[in-house]
Amino acid sequence: MSKSKRFKRESTTFEYLPNEICVEIFSYLNGVDTVYAFSLLNLRFQSLINNYVDIFNFKSISKKKFCFVIQHHNIQRWRSLCLSNNDDTPGQIKLFCQLFPSTEDIDQLQSLTKLQSLTILNAQDKDAEKFLLKTSSFNNFVSLSIENVCGFNIQSINLPTLQQLTLTSCKHTSWIMNCSSLKSLEYTIADNCTHDHELVFPKTLTRFKMYYNQYSNEIDFRKLLRQMPNLKMLALFDKATYSKMPDGKYWEELIKSSLSLLKTFQFYFPYNQSSVSLRDSKAMIESFSTPFYLLEKRWFVRCDRSAEYSQEGSLYSLPFAFSELLINTSSYKTSISTLPVDDINQIKSNYYKKINTLKVNRALAEPPIYLLPSNIIRLTLNVILPKSWLYLLKELRYLHIEYHADMSSNDFAQLLEHTPNLQSLVVSTEKLKKFTDDFQHKIVCQYLSERIKSLTITDSDYNYNRSNLGDVSIDALSSLARIFSSKCEHLSLGIMANPNTVRSILQRMTQLRSLRIEL
Repeated sequence: MSKSKRFKRESTTFEYLPNEICVEIFSYLNGVDTVYAFSLLNLRFQSLINNYVDIFNFKSISKKKFCFVIQHHNIQRWRSLCLSNNDDTPGQIKLFCQLFPSTEDIDQLQSLTKLQSLTILNAQDKDAEKFLLKTSSFNNFVSLSIENVCGFNIQSINLPTLQQLTLTSCKHTSWIMNCSSLKSLEYTIADNCTHDHELVFPKTLTRFKMYYNQYSNEIDFRKLLRQMPNLKMLALFDKATYSKMPDGKYWEELIKSSLSLLKTFQFYFPYNQSSVSLRDSKAMIESFSTPFYLLEKRWFVRCDRSAEYSQEGSLYSLPFAFSELLINTSSYKTSISTLPVDDINQIKSNYYKKINTLKVNRALAEPPIYLLPSNIIRLTLNVILPKSWLYLLKELRYLHIEYHADMSSNDFAQLLEHTPNLQSLVVSTEKLKKFTDDFQHKIVCQYLSERIKSLTITDSDYNYNRSNLGDVSIDALSSLARIFSSKCEHLSLGIMANPNTVRSILQRMTQLRSLRIEL
C-alpha cells in the first residue's frame, strides 16, 4: 500500500460537525462575526446562533455589519453588549437606539431584559446619561462600563442587581448608593464638570480602584475609605503633577482602623513638594518599610526619584498595577525599593508587564530598564525624547505631543523612523508646522502620509483648554489634505472659514470615514 493511501483522511465539512462542537467554536468568536458569517445559511445554524450566541462587541465594527447583526439576531437573548463611538464607529450608540421602532414614550431598550453586561465607550454626555437611565429595566444587569456621565443628571437611577461598575464621571456619586449589590468599582474622576459633591460609595464594595488628581480633587481619604469597611482590594492612581510626599504611617493607620479585611493595596503616588530634602525621601521610604508592610502584608514599594531634584519623584506599589506610567523625574539613579534582594531579578520581566502607556513629562537620559518594547502602544510627550528611548517605540500606535515637546524636524523624522506601527497623532498646528518645516520636509511628510489614520489638531495654549480642538487656517488645511489624504480616515480640528471652502478642500481626503469640526 502506498504511503499516500495509508494516510488518506476523509475531509469533514463544518456543516457535519455535531452541535456541541459548533457551539464550542462559536464561544471563541465575537458574536458579531458569528452572526455575520453563519446567518441565513440554513435553519440548523440559525437555531444554534439564536440560542447560543449572546455576546456582542460592536467596537470597531462597520456600519454594514452592525445593521446586519441587529436585523438578523434576536436581541432579547443578548447577555453582553459593547457599543462604541470611537474613530472607527462614530455615532454608533445613537444609531443603535434609532434602529428600534419606538415612540418617545416607549423605552427603546426594553427588549434587552436578559442583558447582564453593558459597555458604552466614548459616548457624549447626553447619550451616555440617556442610555444609563434606560438600564433600570434590566433585571439581570450585573456589569456596567460607561464614560462621560454627570452624576447630577442621573440621581434617580436604581440598579439593585449591579455588581461591577467601571465609571468615568464627576464627583457627584450619590446615585451609586442605589446599587445595593455593587461589589467592584473602577472610578475615574472627570474634571470637566461643574457639579462638585462629596464622594459617597456603598458599603458593599470589596474592590475599589480610583484614578484622580489630588491637586485639584482634594480627596479626604480617611472620610472616603471609612465608607467601605469590606474592601479586600484597593488601587489608587494619582494623576497630579504637584502632590505632597506620601506617608506610609498615614496609610498604615488608616488601613488598620478602617480596612481590616484589605488584602491588596496598589498605588501610584507622584509627588512634587518644595522644601523637601533627600532625608525626607529616606523617611518616606522608611514609613513604607515597617513590619506591617514588609512582614504582615508583604506589600513592597519602589520610589523613582531624582538626585538633582529631591522634591520630585513617584512612589508606587510592586508589582506595578496600572497600564499607564508617568515619567516625572529627570533621573532614576537614586531610585530605591523595599523589595527583597532575591526578587530583584523579577522586576524587568514580571513586575512591569502591565504598562502599555507612557506620559513623559521630564527629560530622562535613559529609559527605565524595566519597560518592555513589545508593550508600549501609547505615548504622550511633553519633552524632547532622547534617542536612547527610540528602541521602545517599535509597537507604538498612538502619539500625543504636548506643548513642551519642542523638537526639530530632524528629531521628529527620527522618531517617526522608529515607529513603523504609528497610526494616530494628536498635535497642535504650530507644532506640526515646525516638525514638518512648514509642511515641506519630504521625509517627515512621507512618513505621516504613509502611516497616520487618525489626526487630531489640538489647541496650542498649554494653560487653557488643552483638550479643545485647535483652529486651522485654510492654507494649513490645504497642506493637511495634501499630506494626509492617502491614509487618514479620522480627522478632528477647529476651523474658522466658509463651510463651502472647507468642503472643497476636505473632498481631497478620499479615505475619511469620520470628521469632527469645531467651527
